[in-house]
Amino acid sequence: MTNKTTKLWVFAATLGVSNIMSMAFADTLNEAEFVSQAKSKSMALGGELKQALQAAIKQGGLTEGITVCKDLAPELAAKYSVDGWQVGRTSLKVRNPENAPDAWETDALKAMEKALDSGMPPAQLVHAQTGSAYAEWRYMQPIVTQAVCLNCHGVSLTPAVKQALQAQYPQDQATGFDAGQLRGAFTVRFERN
Repeated sequence: MTNKTTKLWVFAATLGVSNIMSMAFADTLNEAEFVSQAKSKSMALGGELKQALQAAIKQGGLTEGITVCKDLAPELAAKYSVDGWQVGRTSLKVRNPENAPDAWETDALKAMEKALDSGMPPAQLVHAQTGSAYAEWRYMQPIVTQAVCLNCHGVSLTPAVKQALQAQYPQDQATGFDAGQLRGAFTVRFERN
């Protein structure tokens, strides 16, 4: 057997073990563990993206932040979307059409928006769909618009920001927000088998 063939067999065996472990994990994950891990993945994605945005804005201004968000957000989502998990962001007013919500996400976002508008604290706006009846468990955690977000998502944008958004996101809908409004949500799916 050649060295190349041996490496291929080792890779295939490793991949097979990884898939078996992932399937076993999916069978043993309970609802509380799912919610805990979904929350952890949402917070990690949000934390990493926020850090990168702050660094980019500090270094190159708001237009650099727009570029970093466009390029880095999908990479970070992919980083956490492994072993049956899918992690991302969505909104009723998306910047990137690829992040458009499906029907379940749309309903959850509308419910979050209504609850937030009625004074419910953001921490209580989490939505989850779990249980043995579902092949796919789902989780959403709100993204509430902060004051700093208004620079790129608010009503009054600078000409440079408007130009950068038009260039990078020609179908942008994600402006016109006020601080405290629901900007969107982190969305997590887990395939149970």
